[in-house]
Amino acid sequence: MRVSIIFLLSAFLCQCSPFLREMSHEEAGIPVVFNYMDAQARKVCIAGNFNQWSSQSDCLLKNRSLWTLKLSLPPGRYQYLFLIDGRIWKLDPGAPLTEDNGFGTKNSVLIVEE
Repeated sequence: MRVSIIFLLSAFLCQCSPFLREMSHEEAGIPVVFNYMDAQARKVCIAGNFNQWSSQSDCLLKNRSLWTLKLSLPPGRYQYLFLIDGRIWKLDPGAPLTEDNGFGTKNSVLIVEE
């Protein structure tokens, strides 16, 4: 019984988690680099419709005052924001496109093309 539960749980996790399953060649996507400058920030993550607005899935790495993250995204149009120190939502200052998000503020927009 115990082995069955563990097997079912691991099968479920592998199907649901994009980090645990292998991506097919078509899903591999286009490399996209996100940059954010902030010397005082302790943690910078990115949340958008490409990661179901998860505030902890995709966090950037700091090198001096530059935070960087490389993701592979399939072609498409994506809205996103940076989350600074787990409490402050910021537009991407390097994104030329923004659009209303329906909550009275704006989101950065990224268009990924092949």
